[in-house]
Amino acid sequence: MLKKKLFDPQSQSSKLTCPPTPSNVQQTALLDLSLINCPSGEVSKYFSNTEQSPLTMQSFTKQILDVQRNLSNRLNQHNFLKPPVQYVYNPLDYAKVPNELYFSKYCQSPKKLLFVGMNPGPFGMCQTGVPFGDTSRVREWLQIKGEVSKPPNECPFRPIQGFNCIRKEQSGDRFWKFWESQCGTAENFFKNAFVYNYCPLAFMDKQGRNVTPADLKECKELESICDEYYSEIINLMEPNFIIAIGRYIEKRTYLLFKRTGNKIPILCMPHPSPRTINNQNWPAKALQFIDNNNLKKYFELE
Repeated sequence: MLKKKLFDPQSQSSKLTCPPTPSNVQQTALLDLSLINCPSGEVSKYFSNTEQSPLTMQSFTKQILDVQRNLSNRLNQHNFLKPPVQYVYNPLDYAKVPNELYFSKYCQSPKKLLFVGMNPGPFGMCQTGVPFGDTSRVREWLQIKGEVSKPPNECPFRPIQGFNCIRKEQSGDRFWKFWESQCGTAENFFKNAFVYNYCPLAFMDKQGRNVTPADLKECKELESICDEYYSEIINLMEPNFIIAIGRYIEKRTYLLFKRTGNKIPILCMPHPSPRTINNQNWPAKALQFIDNNNLKKYFELE
């Protein structure tokens, strides 16, 4: 029905020649509204590389946010406080305002490149609700700021200060600084790309030391939940490439695709962490990664 209305020559001709009667206006409104009810894949078939209507963009963002909220609710139902984990932070809850602003501002349509990180860092997403969310980079380059409250059980060694946090998130600072050097503006980066974290939870031991999902002794339950919603995000985003930031995400994505039969190519970008051995020249490695995989065309300056 949608395809016939859109591409029927008689329909196009009448659209050009008929005066804008109330009847015509009503039909156009109905057509625009019908796009909201179409799966994102169907819309992209007919409107690939075209600007989406505000109603369609709102619908897409709502679907993405619904996935995030459902993921957060599912994770909150489980107890991950098992040694060595003493503290669990969920910034989707206490940093909901800037987190959802990030999605609303930069995730209004499917993306050709989906960058995927592991989970929040203590001075990044834990503070700002944004992946690789170094405070100054999020505030100044991404132009995002919002109210951040506190997790229910706050670690005294890792207090949540929100956008008042002055400690650098080294990985996030490197990551977003690099993309600023390549793209100029955040809008140029997010035109074809988006950055998502596989797991939205941060885990710490009693001294506030970071415990990654890869370090958890019992991670099957966590990974099963995250896999489910990660798959939903991928299906909505319809990317040309998954860009895993680090080997853990590369492995999780391969295992997920093995089960689901997804054929999207998976690339592995070096993680920007300064703790990684011989990683002081990470910007050069990142640039080489872009060149080797012919990705520069997705970030051409306008």
